[in-house]
Amino acid sequence: MKATLIITSKTGAADPDLATLSAIDAVGTVAFQNTANRQSLASVTKATDNTNDRINWDAANLAFPAEAVTALAMVIYDATTDTNDGTRIPIAFYDTGFGAGIDITGGLNVTINDFLRLT
Repeated sequence: MKATLIITSKTGAADPDLATLSAIDAVGTVAFQNTANRQSLASVTKATDNTNDRINWDAANLAFPAEAVTALAMVIYDATTDTNDGTRIPIAFYDTGFGAGIDITGGLNVTINDFLRLT
């Protein structure tokens, strides 16, 4: 799995009917950051939480390198299919905490705490 940042606009990007990264990228003025700066999720773990009847997926924190863009949201996607955004499947969309955008000219550190909770 990998993560990428959405820049320029996030309007319409969270539509659950968008089945690939290319489909998200094709919405209005939505754009992804430089592909070289996409980050791999490391130390991915799954833990059963019987108390809350769910499975928690976690990963190590991410550090996006400096890029002269404003981050508006983050997408985690399945990167095992190939190197083509036309077949890469989005798994999660996050825009909480991004507000009107985060300038990442100095980089961006993302703290991950259970990026998925499935029931």
